[in-house]
Amino acid sequence: MSIRFIKCGLTNYAVSLIDMEIAKQAVLNGERESIFIIEHECMYSVGKSSKIEDFTKIPNIPLYYTNRGGRITVHSPGQIVIYPIINLKKRELSINNYVRILEDWMICVLEKFGLHAKKSTKGVGVWMNDVEKIGFVGIQIEHGITSHGLCLNVSNDLSLFDAIVPCGIKRIHVTSMEKALEKTPCVSDVIETFIANPPF
Repeated sequence: MSIRFIKCGLTNYAVSLIDMEIAKQAVLNGERESIFIIEHECMYSVGKSSKIEDFTKIPNIPLYYTNRGGRITVHSPGQIVIYPIINLKKRELSINNYVRILEDWMICVLEKFGLHAKKSTKGVGVWMNDVEKIGFVGIQIEHGITSHGLCLNVSNDLSLFDAIVPCGIKRIHVTSMEKALEKTPCVSDVIETFIANPPF
């Protein structure tokens, strides 16, 4: 089953929510699956499991409540956000297997840049040295069709995480490719690496 990659660039979050719904309906109708690759303007994305104590400060950037799983995270330029709209039933994938695939995809891409990341018992996502989170997963499944997905910190402003408890995990440290590499990678190069190593 071929999937089309759609590179959206910097996109308003509300627009992406509409795009995902349209793409989900297309897949339900038997049309081609899609993977959106996006950067978002500065904002907090609040998942269904979020709690008020996930905020440590009053947020000073937009806040969006979503229907995805998980708790709260940050989106901002320099962070790659990927929304696969695929049919898990046709691919005979369980939700757990799908989450592992998304994590492995990020680990694969980081490896191409010389960074050794892995999964952790601390929670879903991808970690450096088992203590710093660099990749996040938050998904939604409806009628077997996926939406939302993953985000990988490349060169985004990590200070925005100071106002929240990322993913609801206290005393979490958040890092980026830029911080780990001690140089700024090109976001477009990372995007092309994702596309060149498709997991589906």
